[in-house]
Amino acid sequence: MKKLSLFLTLVCSLILSGCATTFSSQVSVFHEWPGSTQDKSYIFERAPGQENNPEHQLYEDLLRSRLQNLGFKEVTVGTSPSLKVELQYATTLREIQYSPFWQPGIYDPYWGLHFSRGIYRRHYIYYPPYWGWPGYPRGWMDISMRSTYLHQLQIRITEMNGNKKLADIKASSEQLNPEISLYLPYLMDSALKDFPGKNGSTSKVELTVNQ
Repeated sequence: MKKLSLFLTLVCSLILSGCATTFSSQVSVFHEWPGSTQDKSYIFERAPGQENNPEHQLYEDLLRSRLQNLGFKEVTVGTSPSLKVELQYATTLREIQYSPFWQPGIYDPYWGLHFSRGIYRRHYIYYPPYWGWPGYPRGWMDISMRSTYLHQLQIRITEMNGNKKLADIKASSEQLNPEISLYLPYLMDSALKDFPGKNGSTSKVELTVNQ
């Protein structure tokens, strides 16, 4: 019986490990977080277009639960919170020229360096014959284009009085699927991992995701 139980446990572990995948993102952290913040009451500050937006409300709910786990407490409108929290997100389509002579990469001065992965589409581009490249038909160059989507998240926490910025955290991940809603929970988990994190750091964060 013990051997059977051990066997079943091993089988279940293998099945679960086979369903797990890794979500990778890059996280940049800048903060002046006080050593001990006695008051973590906050309200969400919304940009124009975020009010009464069902998608944004869904993302706020996701962030609200994570902030609660970190000891933050949302207060109702009309009270005097200590902090305000801003949530921004965006998706950028990336098409990068690729040739056999170099490995493509994205450098975004706002989000940092992201190495590409994605779907290649081959294009044949005409160039003057005197540019002759060995191995290509005269007058034509074989170029591949790679398409990916860079999903970006920003969480900013600011003092209500004095408007001092306490934390500015950015997380981004390059994916093949354009739908950012699939990745927002993981971007939030990555951004808030070890909150507030090391000031001035940019690091790769990997999460194990069970599917």
